Amino acid sequence: MRKVSPRSDTPKPSLPPNAELRDATSADLDALAALSIEVWLDTYALDGIPDNHARHVLRTYSPQAFAGVLQDPDKRLIVCRTDAGLLGYLQLDLEAKPVQPGSGTVEIETLYVRRHHQGMGVGCKLLEAACRLVRQAGQPKFFLTVYEGNEKAIGFYKAQGLIEEGRWTFDFEGGSAPNLIMTRDLSDAGLKTD
Repeated sequence: MRKVSPRSDTPKPSLPPNAELRDATSADLDALAALSIEVWLDTYALDGIPDNHARHVLRTYSPQAFAGVLQDPDKRLIVCRTDAGLLGYLQLDLEAKPVQPGSGTVEIETLYVRRHHQGMGVGCKLLEAACRLVRQAGQPKFFLTVYEGNEKAIGFYKAQGLIEEGRWTFDFEGGSAPNLIMTRDLSDAGLKTD
């Protein structure tokens, strides 16, 4: 597959005033849970909230689940916050099981930005932070999976230099969703992190 570099002619959006990226702490747990449930349901539950969707988000995105992520040495949780609250976050697994051969062993498990804050540079800054962490871990590549119906997210990832490398099915609570596997090779000039 050909490598795609991010578009350089597109003006970079700027973060909202007083926005900061930092490692998540226990003080962020409730906001992480709330934002995750909001974004997940906005993406997957377009026609209502089926019981299996409700069970999935309440189990997967509880404050207790995020507390476990904070304790896992192979995971990193980066938040983007302002004085008003949480805008988005990134969850990275530095020792992930590859979803297919060649996809890499570092996974962006989650990159969520509230719909009210999309287009402001939050996702770009979180993705830049992921690239720095992947490089610091000595890895040349990362992967993520994205719901194939989420055209906005797919467009964002492609604009940031990720390429589609396959398909994967996300199974949850008796349901499933078709996902794309997207990767970014950091061994080329690619995504700028400055």
